[in-house]
Amino acid sequence: MAQVQILLSTWNGEAWIAELLASLNRQSFADWELLIRDDGSQDQTNKIILEWQRDYPYHLGKFILDGEHLGSAHSFSRLVEHSTAPYLMFCDQDDIWFPEKIEFSLAALQNLEAELGEARPILVHTDLAVVNEQRELTASSFWDLHSFDLEQRKQAYLLTNVASGCASIFNRAAAEWAFPLPRQAIQHDRWLALICAWFGRVYALPQPLLFYRQHGNNQIGADLPSLPASEIAVRVNAWSRQAEAFLERYGDELSRADYRLVAALAGLQYLKGWERRRQIVQHRLFKQGILANLALLLFA
Repeated sequence: MAQVQILLSTWNGEAWIAELLASLNRQSFADWELLIRDDGSQDQTNKIILEWQRDYPYHLGKFILDGEHLGSAHSFSRLVEHSTAPYLMFCDQDDIWFPEKIEFSLAALQNLEAELGEARPILVHTDLAVVNEQRELTASSFWDLHSFDLEQRKQAYLLTNVASGCASIFNRAAAEWAFPLPRQAIQHDRWLALICAWFGRVYALPQPLLFYRQHGNNQIGADLPSLPASEIAVRVNAWSRQAEAFLERYGDELSRADYRLVAALAGLQYLKGWERRRQIVQHRLFKQGILANLALLLFA
């Protein structure tokens, strides 16, 4: 068994998958294998993967072709459930990894395990260099582009995720704590970061270790002020449902104060108008930035 398993969910990625696989072949750390699950591609994605497997059979540990379309979050969750390695990394089909990505990320994670112990769920994430669909650089730092607070408290992870899945490595304890993914989770990486922030450690490694291909229609990480008013209420309901799932799974692990905070967020989905806004203010369920919180209070 490889020390690191890279988890790749694919879906109609023929335009990019060969470039990603080539970047994996250039990794300075050699003891890795790839676990792939295809989420129902209708193009040449699987053909390209099988051709790559013929050239590098020792690097493909598993290729799951079950015919189901689960969506990316639950496809990645299925991959975690099939994994066996002590260290895992999510991988997006349209990114390009720098050669040191595994080596540097793994070293940082193992240092934290030496400090905290292997039983604690630990997530290490790096910065990303942003490129467009033609691989032209648009931002040297994804973190700076979004003004992320990388030192945010654990409570902030209930509303804001700063750890991109494709830039992350996590240990076996994190996999066992966080997965399988609950139905109400917003995304696999948001859920994983939330669990590690509350019960272990999230550590930011301050250097970009991949080219992140940003698509113009990507709204997952959009800031509240940039969303239509109708979408802000939808976003709040999603946070609330995820908080409810968090309580169902981990409520017995929380202090009384933490339980009250998470329960307040979980309850927002059942409130409207002034009652919802009063709950937000009373429990300080705020995001970073004045404009974001103004949008929250006006349109939640």
